[in-house]
Amino acid sequence: MNRKWIFIFFTLVLSLCLFGLGIAGDKKANSRKGKLLFRKNCRVCHDGGKAQELGPYRKKIKEWESVFAKDKYKEYACKAEWEKLSEQDLLDILAYLRAGAADSKVPRGCG
Repeated sequence: MNRKWIFIFFTLVLSLCLFGLGIAGDKKANSRKGKLLFRKNCRVCHDGGKAQELGPYRKKIKEWESVFAKDKYKEYACKAEWEKLSEQDLLDILAYLRAGAADSKVPRGCG
C-alpha cells in the first residue's frame, strides 16, 4: 500500500515539474539580453557611423513597436543584419528599446 502512494506522489511531482517546464518555455522577452544584442548588432552602425544615431530614448514605445512590425525590416538599409537575428533576439531587443523609450518610466540612452 505504501509503495502505491509513493509511486502516485512521485508521478504527481514529476507531472508538475514537466508542466512547469512547459510554461517556462514560453517566449519571454529579456530586456537585459536585448541591451547586449543592441550593443553588439545595432550600435555598430547607429552610433553616428553609417546610419543615424539611434538609442532607446529616440522613439516612443508605439514607434518602436512599429519599427519591429512583421516584415517592416525589409524596408531598412540594414535588412541583412535583421535577417541574421532570431525571432527571440528581436523580441529581446524590442523589450530593451521599449523599456528605455522616450515615453517609458525610465528613458535611457544607448549606454
